[in-house]
Amino acid sequence: MGIAAVGIALSLALLLLHEPQAKAGENGLFKNDLCGTIELVDGTMVLNGQRSIHYTVDKDASGPYILPRTYVGAVPDLGFDVDGTRSVLKLRLDRLPVPTKILLHEGLTPYVFTRQTPPPRR
Repeated sequence: MGIAAVGIALSLALLLLHEPQAKAGENGLFKNDLCGTIELVDGTMVLNGQRSIHYTVDKDASGPYILPRTYVGAVPDLGFDVDGTRSVLKLRLDRLPVPTKILLHEGLTPYVFTRQTPPPRR
């Protein structure tokens, strides 16, 4: 019984210590010619200057990513599909801090959004 309690306590401690990165330097405006723009501003993703979706930034074995609170997909020549009934997808960043690209997959089709704003000054 005591070993199980220690295991649970250790698992909870690891979860609490691994928080998504805040202020990861991702802020900026990213553009794709087929879909439009994604603006990242302190945890809020603004799609084509209209729809706002909250997100977190984290890393896994494949690298850094943005995880929106709801599904965000690409619709060529129309913009974005935002759907609260679908599973969320990771939007991949090329690097942190100050990513230059966001990669969004719609099925097997990749859409690359490139940074339009200069990196913030340090």
